[in-house]
Amino acid sequence: MNSLINLTNRQIKGIVIMLQTFLIGSLFLPVGTTIGSNDSEKVSLSVYQLIYRYAGLGFSDDALIYIVLACVFPGIVIFSILFLKERKNFGISVIICALYASASACFYSSARCKMVDYASMNVFPYLIILISLSSMMLLILGFFNAQSVQNASKSNKRDKK
Repeated sequence: MNSLINLTNRQIKGIVIMLQTFLIGSLFLPVGTTIGSNDSEKVSLSVYQLIYRYAGLGFSDDALIYIVLACVFPGIVIFSILFLKERKNFGISVIICALYASASACFYSSARCKMVDYASMNVFPYLIILISLSSMMLLILGFFNAQSVQNASKSNKRDKK
């Protein structure tokens, strides 16, 4: 636990950027298979294919919202970390990661319930949610670290006067 607390903001940014890049890439990885009468009929489903099939069941609005969130939110987190000032970048990114984790949890649990006769999902959706939550926790740590660094720099300026 001490090694996690001793991460610098630069290290936190690097780890979060890698995790968000993985979330973008995970849209192409298989999250489940179709249910067939035999093994030759089973087809692996990526997140995009799962969303497409979910929309085909009549939930096109839900699928559209999730695909937009899944494509845009990790990119927004990366850009806010890279281009916004300290504390603001972590604060905005925490909110976006929380929304993404909530949207992912809602979508995958809904898809699991509504597509029970059509597709079975593996543990990969849980991994996507876990990675999003761990990014959020790292960003919270970065937010608190930025405040302590800011307070330390203010006290050093006062001591020099």
